[in-house]
Amino acid sequence: MQHVDPAFPVFVLLGLLVGETYYAKTLVPRIKRLKQRHFGTVEIVLHSYHIRKLRGAFDCLRDHNLRASFYADLNAFYARTRIRIYAVAIDKRRLLDRFLMPMNPYDVSLSQLLSVVCGPPRIVGANRPVVSRIIAESRGRNEDRALQSEYQGFQQSGLGSYGASDVQNRRPQTVKRLFPPKIQFAPKRAIVPGLELADLAAYPIARAVINKSWDNPAAKVVLGKIAQLIEFP
Repeated sequence: MQHVDPAFPVFVLLGLLVGETYYAKTLVPRIKRLKQRHFGTVEIVLHSYHIRKLRGAFDCLRDHNLRASFYADLNAFYARTRIRIYAVAIDKRRLLDRFLMPMNPYDVSLSQLLSVVCGPPRIVGANRPVVSRIIAESRGRNEDRALQSEYQGFQQSGLGSYGASDVQNRRPQTVKRLFPPKIQFAPKRAIVPGLELADLAAYPIARAVINKSWDNPAAKVVLGKIAQLIEFP
């Protein structure tokens, strides 16, 4: 973490929790219909940056009416989708000031994110989710290998809170019981609806944290799906 953009100093790592049957039978077909309705194809990735910048297939959204219709449809889709969002927002400037040794925001936020997904301490049974698969967007061979190593280290050493008051340290056996042995990585261009929805939510969360306001319509929709948001440090 050599450079921090002063205009956008917040890094958000987001986990989207969804039931596998609901995902396959309901969420995926719905998002395909949304794509077909607005872009005439299902073979596109709803990537937040490209949508905001009107790049590629989203150039058609330069038309105000088409853009308004798409955003209204997307917000309605998000609002009625049965998902839970867990997110960690890291202020990279304060992270640099907090620790003597430079910390990787991704590693810090991943440990905290997995911990909050575990639920409150001593919660058992149906209230504590068991995650059968974790799918992450690939960031490159070396980055994926480093992240996989960090993740598997959690199964040996447990999860650390890094001093966050609203995050619990977790024992290795808890990590092994509730999470799969490995992360699955999907190429950036792969069409994975869960990753698309997570990406669409990350920017509104980051912007809301930076602006200290959830008044933006997209942020309001996402806020309704957030099970827990950690702001750190």
